[in-house]
Amino acid sequence: MTDDVRALAQHYSDAAGTYERTWAGALHPVSRKLLERLPLAGARRVLDVGTGVGTLLPALRDAAPDALVAGIDRSPGMIARAPADFPRVITDAARLPFGDGTFDVAVAAFMLFHLPDPPAGLREAHRVLADCGVLGLATWGPDQPMKAVEIWLEELDRHGAPPEESLLANHEVVDTPEKVGELVAAAGFTDVDMRSVDWEFRPTLDEFVERYTGLGLPARRYAGLSQAARAEFVAAARARLAQLGPEDFVQRRTIVTGVATARHSAD
Repeated sequence: MTDDVRALAQHYSDAAGTYERTWAGALHPVSRKLLERLPLAGARRVLDVGTGVGTLLPALRDAAPDALVAGIDRSPGMIARAPADFPRVITDAARLPFGDGTFDVAVAAFMLFHLPDPPAGLREAHRVLADCGVLGLATWGPDQPMKAVEIWLEELDRHGAPPEESLLANHEVVDTPEKVGELVAAAGFTDVDMRSVDWEFRPTLDEFVERYTGLGLPARRYAGLSQAARAEFVAAARARLAQLGPEDFVQRRTIVTGVATARHSAD
């Protein structure tokens, strides 16, 4: 495991509780909608790649009642929070510990950009899918400015938070339907159908503060402050954020979602 992969896995392990409380639910509706495009009713084996805290596993089981539904993730702290009645494996999405053609359906929601080599992850998904097996994908479109985040970052700078230590993220490689479609096709998939959908999330001030002190790059900067500086920073940031209106906390982005079919017969 490379240092950047190790750091990412550790970050999500440390932030697993915050992720589950403040973020998993925000992403779940998009992932649930993706399931409607997958042939789950007749599936016998289903894999959730990058399952995180396992939010999607019960929905997959409901949609594929006759299937074995399993989840994999690199982060021990995240996958430990997934429902215990599902098979769960801590492993690398680019080196799946399954035989060729094992699964009928695979889902990779909001994780492809966290791979050091997204094309390698897609090739591995193709390998473990049966011929005519289907992959469902969701990934972020371009980021959008948000007033509350701008204030948060300004206050981090003002209070002397250390510079961001980048987490592994290849968003720019997979942030449009065209980019994702090309990578998926190059991995051997056919019938590629990638689309952009609009998404928004409306946190309260308290939810915003909990997320940005516990998850993501701003949280890593916050953690670099002393205990006293953290308290001063949060008080100052909250005072400024309290002057904003509800719309200033709204996060709006496009999300790329899609499906593709694995083909092996011509390999």
